[in-house]
Amino acid sequence: MIDIIQIIITSPFLQRALLAAVLVAVIAAASGTFLVFRGLSFMASGVAHAALGGTALGIFLQESGLVPWFDPVLGALLFSVLVAIFTGYAGESGITQKMEVAVGVSFALSMSLAVFLMYYIPPYRVPQIWGYLVGDILLLNDLDVIMLASTAVLLGVITLMFNKEFVYVSVDMEGSVAHGMNARAYHYLMLIISALAIALATKAVGAILVYAILVAPAAASNELVKSVRGVIITVFMIALIAELIGLTTSFVVYVSPSAIAGILAALSYILALQVKRIRERVHMDVEETTSTPADLVETFNQSIAIEEKRDHNHEH
Repeated sequence: MIDIIQIIITSPFLQRALLAAVLVAVIAAASGTFLVFRGLSFMASGVAHAALGGTALGIFLQESGLVPWFDPVLGALLFSVLVAIFTGYAGESGITQKMEVAVGVSFALSMSLAVFLMYYIPPYRVPQIWGYLVGDILLLNDLDVIMLASTAVLLGVITLMFNKEFVYVSVDMEGSVAHGMNARAYHYLMLIISALAIALATKAVGAILVYAILVAPAAASNELVKSVRGVIITVFMIALIAELIGLTTSFVVYVSPSAIAGILAALSYILALQVKRIRERVHMDVEETTSTPADLVETFNQSIAIEEKRDHNHEH
């Protein structure tokens, strides 16, 4: 234990990775939970891949000299927000299917733009684009952690402030409008702040794995836990444990910590389905067991009533 603490103290990159793991778990709890409630789990993947197109555009603007000050991270955030706005516009009526289609179209457009711009970007800058696709939590710098922390804190504060509103909008948007709530504003706020958080989480775990980290724990918790607060806490714990195990495993075996975290997060959903099935089966068995005495009592009472009726007829 002392050796582990000493390694953490003397390894700044490991300190950043551990802090990023906690921040990504916060983002998964605050953002992934409501995306699953809203039926928009695919949005996490769509926004994460849209960040590739934004990064490619930022690098192209830098290298071409058109906008030399334009940072690729700004491009990633810009594209993520555009995807959120486009998705929100398609889903103002509350129809989730339209939002999923909008995410799919944005996903295809962003990836196509990224591939198109790669032909006009110097080869030595291309790996920076693919870095958003794979990601590595051990390679984060101080600025990455600061931006991730700022977004996680902002997302956490907004989620705490508008927790009930986000739940209403996620579960029944039409009903929220009927009750006089400004559902449209909360709808866009939830999507935009989630998009920003997902874009920066992509920098830490990669576009491929951000989907597993943000969605799988939320889906697993939703199968097992009934209360919204319980789901959020469970999502945070599953995501954090998966990432910590991934980091620990990477020191023992030569493997990507994000890959291990993504696999464990996905397995948590499979395990949750099995636990739910076993729980339902046990519940059904208990109901059958408890219902048997009642049935026997009813049958016994009916038999007594028939016998009494027969005796009464014989007497007459």
